[in-house]
Amino acid sequence: MKNAPLQFSAPALIALFLLLAPQPARAEIEGQPEIIDGDTLSIAGVVFNLYGVDAPESDQTCRNQGGAYPCGFQAANVLAYMTAYQWIKCRDRGVGPDRQTAMTCLLGGRYDLGERLIRQGWALADRKTNVPAYLQAEQTARAEGAGLWAGSFAAPWDWRQGKR
Repeated sequence: MKNAPLQFSAPALIALFLLLAPQPARAEIEGQPEIIDGDTLSIAGVVFNLYGVDAPESDQTCRNQGGAYPCGFQAANVLAYMTAYQWIKCRDRGVGPDRQTAMTCLLGGRYDLGERLIRQGWALADRKTNVPAYLQAEQTARAEGAGLWAGSFAAPWDWRQGKR
C-alpha cells in the first residue's frame, strides 16, 4: 500500500503561509518603557535596542576615583531615571548587528533618548551606525568628563570581546 501525498485546501495553505511568514517590523511604537539594560528597552512586550547607542553591559565594571563600580548597572539606572513616568515614541530602524530590533526614541516627543544618554556620558556612540549627533554628544561628554568619562572603562564592544 502506497502512502498518498499530503493535500491541503487553498484556505489551509494560506493560513499556513501567514502563520510561518515573518512578521513585519513595527514602524513606530510608543508607551512607557521598561528598562532591560543601559541600551535595551521594552514597550508593550516589544524588546529593542536604542539605535546607534552602545552602553556598558549589565555586569560590566568601570573605575573612577572611588575605585571599581558597576557602570553597566549605573547606565541602566540613568536610563530608567530619564524615562521614569515618561511616554516615549520610537521609530523602527531595522535589525542591528546583534539581530535585535533597533529603534530611535524621542522622550517627551522632542528629545532623542539615545543622544541624551550618550551626552550624559553613560553610553557611547555605536561606531557601526555613525550617527553624527551621537558622535558629537560623545565628544562633548568626554571633554566634560561626564558619566563614564570621569574614570576609566573598556568600550562596551571591547568588553564583550574580553578586552577588559
